[in-house]
Amino acid sequence: MLKQVAVLLFGVVLAGAGTCQAAESFTLPDSWLGEQQDSVITISYEDLDYVLEKSVLMSGPPNRKKSKASSSGVNTRLKNNSNPLTANAGNRLFYEEYKKDPEMAKVVSRIRASLEAVPGEVNLNSLSKKEQIAYWLNLYNVVVIDEINKVYPLKNMEDFVTGPDGLLERKIIRLEGQLLSLNDIQYGVLKEKYPDDLLILYGFYQGYIGSPSIRKHAYTGSNLYRSLQFNANDFINSNRGTYPDGKEFRVAAYYTRNKAYFPDFENDLKAHLREYLREKDLDDLDKANTLIANLDDWSVTDIYGTSRAYGTASANNDAALLDAFSQAAAPTGSEQIANFGQMSETLGHRASSYGRFSVDQVVKLRELKQNHENRGGVITVTDLDEGNSEKPVQQDKSGQ
Repeated sequence: MLKQVAVLLFGVVLAGAGTCQAAESFTLPDSWLGEQQDSVITISYEDLDYVLEKSVLMSGPPNRKKSKASSSGVNTRLKNNSNPLTANAGNRLFYEEYKKDPEMAKVVSRIRASLEAVPGEVNLNSLSKKEQIAYWLNLYNVVVIDEINKVYPLKNMEDFVTGPDGLLERKIIRLEGQLLSLNDIQYGVLKEKYPDDLLILYGFYQGYIGSPSIRKHAYTGSNLYRSLQFNANDFINSNRGTYPDGKEFRVAAYYTRNKAYFPDFENDLKAHLREYLREKDLDDLDKANTLIANLDDWSVTDIYGTSRAYGTASANNDAALLDAFSQAAAPTGSEQIANFGQMSETLGHRASSYGRFSVDQVVKLRELKQNHENRGGVITVTDLDEGNSEKPVQQDKSGQ
């Protein structure tokens, strides 16, 4: 039985940024419905881990520090007009290096193709809930990186991501003969299956500073909620997620673009923020007369590439981006990914059929798939107890 879901995308135009309302019909195949609670099948993301480990620069613990306004470089009147409130927020990705070496970008495209092949190799509802969510978030984020590689060094991502026929709405993902958009993954799959799981919001990397961070490792069933909690802490406790401003409490416009997750928007969002905000900001949230959803930064999450277009050198800035990332685990600079050129050969086996599963799992998956086809597409699945929801951990709010 095919399940039809109406995908309703909400948007509120604030401070010149927003999305238009759009509704479209999307069909969930049988093999994507439900999950197997006790499934031991796991998907390997060794190749994606390698790419993210080498190309993502961590921002360190979230903070409220502003960047000083950049000044003109030598022999130029131009400035790099970054937002000092959010310029140093969020993890970054070396898009510059992908631009320099097209072979590196091809590795990302190959990983994307391999992930798109997974639903044809395994019935997704034979996986656990966590394993399924991890798969969808990894696919979503790899598609975003792959598409940004095609337009980089585009600096302002607003029109590219949310404009008419923007990245989120385009049907560019092919799964089992169906064309899907990123919005289909978010709303038609994950929001439909797990409507009350707010943490999933923090797994959608969209390529600009005002969206949740790309992480240094792929999501897996075992690290899923820990990673999403870290991302939630990082986003909410940085200036791109919330900002106490006198009697007003400013929040990310990202929340208005995802208003479907907060039916009673202000009250529901306040309750959600209280779970993660640091104590020093809780009083400001409680005292605020209203929430103002106007925090946005559409700058691409690169390191320095789009800044170098201004003048003869990078814009002078006492709180320079690379300095802001001094607490990152990996060294700064392009030498961090000097061995990327070998990735295509090193990781090529993942693009092969069933390349993301162990030998034992492949045998089992083929048996399950054949049984599923022989039974006319009928499969028994066990739903997780939705009352067993994940709660935020409080001992670590570093965002790492």
